[in-house]
Amino acid sequence: MPYDKALGTFFIRCRIKIPHQPFLSYLPILLSFLVLSPILVYIFNIVISYP
Repeated sequence: MPYDKALGTFFIRCRIKIPHQPFLSYLPILLSFLVLSPILVYIFNIVISYP
């Protein structure tokens, strides 16, 4: 019974968090893009400048 109660509160928390979900799902993608884009630009410049 305590497991079902915990599962219910978890489900309710998930239902409450759904409106904020797009921002939370885009945030790691945005952060990884901000971190990876300078590295990719650096590698791209090395590849282009390679004779």
